[in-house]
Amino acid sequence: MLTTLLSALIFLTSFSPQDDTDFKLQNGDLIFQESCKGDMGDAIKDVTAGIAGYNFTHVGIVSIDSTTSEIYVIEATHPKVCITPLDEYLHPKGDKCAPKSVVGRLKGEYQALIPQALDEAKKLTGKDYDDAFDLENDQYYCSELIYDILLKANNGTPVFPLNVMTFKSKDTGEYSPNWVTHFEKLGIPIPEGELGINPGAMSQQSDVIDIIHYY
Repeated sequence: MLTTLLSALIFLTSFSPQDDTDFKLQNGDLIFQESCKGDMGDAIKDVTAGIAGYNFTHVGIVSIDSTTSEIYVIEATHPKVCITPLDEYLHPKGDKCAPKSVVGRLKGEYQALIPQALDEAKKLTGKDYDDAFDLENDQYYCSELIYDILLKANNGTPVFPLNVMTFKSKDTGEYSPNWVTHFEKLGIPIPEGELGINPGAMSQQSDVIDIIHYY
């Protein structure tokens, strides 16, 4: 608990809130999000943790149109990988409340990977969302998409490390009911202990990204 509080204090004091109109996104920025509602979002929050106490449920990568300067986010979401206008990403249509959004920027040594990573992401648009969280199929969940495109851009060397996945509640140590129902519907076992990656773990990789802004 003390470690978590100290991390949160360092995070909050390391930079002051910025006016969103002054902040400028760049190609390759990662926008982490914590949803404010929804069974799947709650299920993810229950088994993962992010930087400074955030429970991130989603992540996408910024792509800026070189002709129009319009800003988009490439994301793996239901039902498929898609390219979403920034405002729609920050304020999803139909949602009663906007998710909390936090920007991470790849450190200098990884900036050269961004053009190819974005090209790889665009090639994957239209691919089905990966409900099974399986790294071996031709489908993608949000953080898997980011992991994969940077892996390809870096000649097969991972930029973000994989984690051992768990679908057990941080509080109870038991499988979260939402996950039990989710995998029963898919007709597959819960992939407990398999390798994967989640937005929260990705946000904590301070050797790969800097947290630079929050909305």
